[in-house]
Amino acid sequence: MNRQQANREILTRLSVFLQGSAELGRADVEMLAETYRLPRETAALTMLSACLGLDTEQAGDRMLEEEYLIPGFRLLEPSVYMQDAYRMQIRFPETQCGEWTFGERAVEAYEVFVRDDLLLTADGREIPCIGTFAERFVYPAVMQNGREWMTLAPVEIETMRRPVQAACGDVLTFGLGMGYYAFHASCKPEVHSLTIVERDPELIRMFSRIILPQFPDREKINIVQMDAYDYLEKCFSEKHFDSVFCDFWHDAGDGAEQYLRLKTYEKRYEQTFLYWAEGLIRQQLRLEAGGNVAVLD
Repeated sequence: MNRQQANREILTRLSVFLQGSAELGRADVEMLAETYRLPRETAALTMLSACLGLDTEQAGDRMLEEEYLIPGFRLLEPSVYMQDAYRMQIRFPETQCGEWTFGERAVEAYEVFVRDDLLLTADGREIPCIGTFAERFVYPAVMQNGREWMTLAPVEIETMRRPVQAACGDVLTFGLGMGYYAFHASCKPEVHSLTIVERDPELIRMFSRIILPQFPDREKINIVQMDAYDYLEKCFSEKHFDSVFCDFWHDAGDGAEQYLRLKTYEKRYEQTFLYWAEGLIRQQLRLEAGGNVAVLD
């Protein structure tokens, strides 16, 4: 199969698996590791290959494992995420404000999930970055009418690293969530101010009352209650921003339309925007366009 076919094949197999139970089975992984004296990550990867229906005796399936699963799969260490500065400093009382609720979610031991944005390689591979824990992992979450909207799951932390690293000077971000990006960006000495544009007044009230007072550099933060596109039309040109980060969609599926619309403002203002989960969104758009990459340029 060619590269485009391989990209689509591994994505399809993973999507079906992740939308199902997405569990490798703790007992099975540990038995495999013990029987064959394998590292647990290797045993978990072997189980994942089997769950995806890959027969590694076949050249095509072996290629999918070697070129996609092996570089993309990780057995994660919980302490990496537990020691994140935001998680260590911010406390979340279980509370509700209108349709918004703070609570907790969990992934079970050896439950597989997306851990990061797509890894794009020079040879054209679109490698899904997936992971699992060897134990149950609990994380804070904000729900809107019972639906996860923002969490401290590994994927949220990993996909924020690049935007946080790029933040400098006067920063603008569209979308509030739990304020994870705002926390890390505002803590950087090179960030002078951070403007958050959020349209939901209930979320702003809950954030301002519970979370923002715990920020060490909260004096840098200004929250504007406004629709992102109204702000871009009416206010954006009034101030120069050194960094712009967009994150007001739930996943790649509902982010695709917003991404294309925001790209028009990038061109209008001749300024580069960063986008949450941009690789996954672009993959979604390529799939919708039948693999036509030119639709994104």
